[in-house]
Amino acid sequence: MKKPGISVLGILALCSLMGCATYSVQVNAYLDPKSPTQLTPGAAFFVIGNKDAQNPLLEKEVKEKSAKLLEARGYKITDFNHAEYYLLFSYGIGPGLGGSVAMPDYSFGFGVGPGYGRRNFFFAAPFFTYYPSSAERVYDRWLLLNVIDGKHYREKNEFRTVWVGETRSSGISSDLREMINYLLTAAFQQFGQDTKKAVVVDLKPEDVQRQGLGK
Repeated sequence: MKKPGISVLGILALCSLMGCATYSVQVNAYLDPKSPTQLTPGAAFFVIGNKDAQNPLLEKEVKEKSAKLLEARGYKITDFNHAEYYLLFSYGIGPGLGGSVAMPDYSFGFGVGPGYGRRNFFFAAPFFTYYPSSAERVYDRWLLLNVIDGKHYREKNEFRTVWVGETRSSGISSDLREMINYLLTAAFQQFGQDTKKAVVVDLKPEDVQRQGLGK
């Protein structure tokens, strides 16, 4: 007699109750080898959020968490005029689909605004495709981090990118507010590094809690 099957969702729910839930996050980090500046601990950062974010409270959370993770790695948080680097970020979630998720190219732009200069900055995310083994509804969650040279921007009014971190995860959770903690944790594990190719970081809830994120 064939035993009744257990759905992927049921297994994940059981693992969550038992504390064995694991989230896989893919990170691709790029460091400009020709940059005259390097991301050494002790450098001063200013984190720039999107003033026109649809959810300003979530934007504020991501900005504060990014600053916390920078400080945890030995960097200083300062004001716009004294920062050696600016950290910009964008994030989002794709529509949940069963069977497979093919997320189209997207862009994210915002005006830096008065006091931060007058140029616009655009992130362009790579094409993401995910092929799950079940028909459960799956969501693509993504985070992009971009570090630019602060002094160069103030003097030349143009962006000189020093480091970029592309981070994404696919799964059944549509709670971006929760999943952003895993994306941030994975991204900052590779912060300032050049991974040369995409690497997979497996995280458990306690891994993000140790960073002061999540519940």
